[in-house]
Amino acid sequence: MMLSIVLPVYNRIPLLSEGLDQLKSRLDQLQYTYEILIIDDGSTAKEEVQAIAVQHQCICLRNEINAGKGKSIKRGVLAATGDLIIFMDGDFPFHLSIIEAMYRSLQENDVVIGDRTLPGSSYAKESVVLRKAGSRILSAIIRQFYLKGISDSQCGIKGFRAAAGKAIFSRVTFTRFSFDVEVLFIATHNQFSIGRLPVHVYEQDGSSVSVLKDGLGMMLSLIKIKFNHAKGKYRINE
Repeated sequence: MMLSIVLPVYNRIPLLSEGLDQLKSRLDQLQYTYEILIIDDGSTAKEEVQAIAVQHQCICLRNEINAGKGKSIKRGVLAATGDLIIFMDGDFPFHLSIIEAMYRSLQENDVVIGDRTLPGSSYAKESVVLRKAGSRILSAIIRQFYLKGISDSQCGIKGFRAAAGKAIFSRVTFTRFSFDVEVLFIATHNQFSIGRLPVHVYEQDGSSVSVLKDGLGMMLSLIKIKFNHAKGKYRINE
């Protein structure tokens, strides 16, 4: 089965080039047939991103302005031609063993997500107390009222069988990081099966997450999800 890897990118160019070397080496070792789609979300050094894509024989799609991670991933998923589609950040925050694990799990599930709360996961300790507390509160709300049984909706690696992924993303409306909850809400309410896998997360510098601003944005997004659901916007016709 052909695998499509979708990588949203916004600056952080050196991590992209190094990560692609490692990713392609691993995919070649696994003898997968694959394509890699880089979605440049309005990076300032667009020529460098394009050059890296050419060097590594990747497809490069560019947003002329910074449109958001959600919109970039949606564009990549809908453009992908593989039987299986996996997206992850272009700064490669996960140990690449997750790719093979997702490939196997997608033989049995429509959707597979990384879950940092599962036994076997490892990740850098969060040093900002306020951010950690805010994340726990939001996760509890999401788990209780939106995604029962899913403890980590925000993990940045997810995989899909192509038909499921394209159907789900055709209904996605959010453009920034809160899109993850919308994706999984659409999946669960259309009876797509969801598998979860532990992940090994590397420490990443320079987080752009604002506790107050992004926390408020997430709460507003959660309200909008309920509103959209009530209007039938997430219904996928068979």
